[in-house]
Amino acid sequence: MKTIGVRAIRENPGVLSQSAAKGEYVLVTNRNDPVSLSVPFDDDLLDSGVHINVAIRLYEDDLLTLPKAAKLAKLPIEVFMNKLSSMGVVVVDQSAEELQSDLAALDD
Repeated sequence: MKTIGVRAIRENPGVLSQSAAKGEYVLVTNRNDPVSLSVPFDDDLLDSGVHINVAIRLYEDDLLTLPKAAKLAKLPIEVFMNKLSSMGVVVVDQSAEELQSDLAALDD
């Protein structure tokens, strides 16, 4: 595994993407203290189940919609919703009034 300091990344920002293209993991340090790990985003990473965690994080950060996050997680939307709920992640973000309105619309 390669180790690189934050300063070196500022001087050569392409070093992370170049390392990822080679399949290398890079430990990023700040004054010799580890701050992050750069991991190549490849099929091996996805096969290990990381895609579910990435999908959850992107959903939590409002970067992916629920259907797109479920697709990234390679799960049916219902299963993904249950996974989110079991982790305490809000799945339906509606006010009580919005929910009542939606429920009333279903009765019509």
